[in-house]
Amino acid sequence: MNATRTSRAARELSASVRPPDRIWFLDEGCNWTDTVWRMTPTSVFEESNPVYLRWDFSLSEGRRLTDERYATLLESSRQLVALIRTRSISTGAPQRTGTVAGYFMYLRTLIRWMDQEGFSRFADLDASALMRYQRTLSERRGANDRLIAPTTVQKYLYLFDYMYRFRRELGDTLQVCPFPGQSAGDVAKVYEPDRRRLPYTPEHVAIPLVQGAIEWLGHAPQILCARDIYAKSAAVSQRENLRPESVSRRATLELLKWQANVSDRATRPLRSTIDLALQIDMLYAACFVVISYLVGLRSSEILHLQVGCAEGKPGHAADGEAVAVIAGSIFKREAQYHGRRHEWIAPPIALRAIEILEALSAPHRQRSGRRDLWLRRQECGITEWQHDYPGRLVIPDSARICHLLMRFANWLQLPEHEGIPWRLTTHQGRKTFSRFVAVRDRSALYALAQQLGHRERTVTDTSYAGNDYKLNAEINSTILDQSVNAWEHMLSSPTLGGLAGAEIVAKRPQFSGATLKQDIKSYARMLVDAGLVLGVCDWGFCVYRQEHSACLGNAMGPNPARREPSTCARCRNFSVSAQHRPYWAWQLARNEELLNEPALPAPTLRIVRQRINEARAIIAAINGQKEDP
Repeated sequence: MNATRTSRAARELSASVRPPDRIWFLDEGCNWTDTVWRMTPTSVFEESNPVYLRWDFSLSEGRRLTDERYATLLESSRQLVALIRTRSISTGAPQRTGTVAGYFMYLRTLIRWMDQEGFSRFADLDASALMRYQRTLSERRGANDRLIAPTTVQKYLYLFDYMYRFRRELGDTLQVCPFPGQSAGDVAKVYEPDRRRLPYTPEHVAIPLVQGAIEWLGHAPQILCARDIYAKSAAVSQRENLRPESVSRRATLELLKWQANVSDRATRPLRSTIDLALQIDMLYAACFVVISYLVGLRSSEILHLQVGCAEGKPGHAADGEAVAVIAGSIFKREAQYHGRRHEWIAPPIALRAIEILEALSAPHRQRSGRRDLWLRRQECGITEWQHDYPGRLVIPDSARICHLLMRFANWLQLPEHEGIPWRLTTHQGRKTFSRFVAVRDRSALYALAQQLGHRERTVTDTSYAGNDYKLNAEINSTILDQSVNAWEHMLSSPTLGGLAGAEIVAKRPQFSGATLKQDIKSYARMLVDAGLVLGVCDWGFCVYRQEHSACLGNAMGPNPARREPSTCARCRNFSVSAQHRPYWAWQLARNEELLNEPALPAPTLRIVRQRINEARAIIAAINGQKEDP
């Protein structure tokens, strides 16, 4: 009798509040009442890895939610998940299935707790029950047997926001305000230091990473040629019905023969087809690093790029020079399957990475008829590049790209961070790009937000560059650290060039003894604390004092619009040391080369000669000092 009444209540609830278009988000052949929901993909990634929601999860005493006694609760749960899929609290747009899968996990935890506590309906949860559930969450332990973080508790509590916000649209749902006068974060005791920020790559790791990636892109023609040689050799061997090991052996011999006749070889020799497969993978990794670290795309945005995405746009400058962009789609917080179209301004090396990806993916695109640049075989190995390979082609997920980046880091032998290898992730390039821009020009956040595709600059502030207070603190901290290091260098250098350099040499104290390094560091910190903050750039140091500023700076610092090497060279704030010799040597060589131009106008000729004299004078001053040990 009770079971019949429960079933009838579930049917009445279904008829009264169920939206008529409730199954649009279920994949073809999947019905509302099915035990397992297969969600319609909301991106290309989910085509090969669809999201499944299993409603027959276990409860206490061996029961399952799909049992007849839980029919009402099951129907209410389905209604709630359908609402979450259909509407976001923050934007009102449909949410992607990955987000829904997270809420489903939170819902499953709540239902299991309700079953243990004797609750059969969401509407029965009162303030006391919510307090007990919050306490249970805060006492949960994760896989490492540690208490779950407050930020994780906060995610579980987000479910109550949905239940209460849309209580008029759901039949069985929360009837009391879950956090009166507070937010889920307040209740979970989430404080600003607890918020987990995705890390950026430390500078001493990021620089060799990007440099190594750019260098490896230069070997793309040889690697692509070697791949074609392998594919042709494999095709011939297969037509002769050779065994797989014989195919590989013949291809290796062909590669060795080709490599012996190549004058501009790759930095690492090809000894086997395994080496070729590795170098192709490293080329993919280098393309990802260049686009991520130098343009700022998310992982999903990079992996969804298609052939022809590199475009030219008319420039806004007086010369009308075209601006190169990468055209793609943004999927974050976007309901559409194909996301929102966006264009990212890109440097030439990023466009070169796109060209290489187009060449790499050409065989896969021809075979599949698709336009995606990141089509790869699911399994690893050189057989991916055989002409008649019948295997399935997919776009790699973030986990596979993370693994690829770690292999690339080991391959480049990147420096360690605090004694351990730095772990690269797919989002670090975007974070590192954002921080590089924000720290160097605090006025560029609007342009940065546009480049990153943020609808509001507050997202850029909070998630990437920090809010205004935190951003300014980070910028100032970075500048102070640079100033201390620069002062230590100038206090220990035997001589310094530049007008300010001569002044520093004449007035600095003499350091000696066993504590020399510590004394220099302490004195450098004292100078910075006293307000003598340095401007650090490739061509020298700026001991900034407004009254002597040749760039006409103000009380805040040098004028970025007028600050350039020639202006600095004649400024009383300028100091230069041995570490800047490569820059000035490059300047000298570049300008001397310009003198060989036969059609150089007379005004330009005068400027070039002036630059040559400046560079020679600074190099002469630098050559009068000893190199740092």
